[in-house]
Amino acid sequence: MGIIKLIIIVLIVWLGISVWRKFRKTPNNNLAQPTTNKMLSCDVCKTHIPENEAIIQNGQVFCSKKCLR
Repeated sequence: MGIIKLIIIVLIVWLGISVWRKFRKTPNNNLAQPTTNKMLSCDVCKTHIPENEAIIQNGQVFCSKKCLR
């Protein structure tokens, strides 16, 4: 009888942990949402960079201050 009680206790603990994990899960809204930045090509070296990182001057696109010169 001792081994059967042990197996039942282990199963109850496992079931309890499984149920607790299932209900503990919450939607993970804290993850960074991917941004949809348009990719632009540098007019000098043709490197593609996101629009928010580009240097735009006089209608031209540059990837860095080096290409801007």
